[in-house]
Amino acid sequence: MAVLSGKDGTLYVGAEEITPVANWRLAISGTLREYTANDTGGWKRRVAGAKDCRGSFTVNLTEAGHRPVDGGDAVTLKLHVDGTGNNYYEVEALIGRVGVETNIRDGAVVAYRIDFAGNGGVTPHGVLAAE
Repeated sequence: MAVLSGKDGTLYVGAEEITPVANWRLAISGTLREYTANDTGGWKRRVAGAKDCRGSFTVNLTEAGHRPVDGGDAVTLKLHVDGTGNNYYEVEALIGRVGVETNIRDGAVVAYRIDFAGNGGVTPHGVLAAE
């Protein structure tokens, strides 16, 4: 059984594929609320609270390219983990910070780093979906 390689991953903002995307990250979390009561035997118990997600992506700047989003934009992201087109996360998100760095000393590629936060649920597709 082969494992998936992220080398062919892609990113869509709405219906537009963003290129050249260098990487993307997504962290899905759930809040755990602890409590004790007279029926917990002195042990702490936990209950699941609200879920959340945050992430970022990096887009290399090209002479013909453009900044794909601005801070404050509400967007739908499709974060593909591989090149099949079937395995991706769909996220309603708000764009937070849009940063750009130019490294004069090393001459590294100029790129936008864009941070986002979920604005609703995360929908996994393909092998990413729970059974």
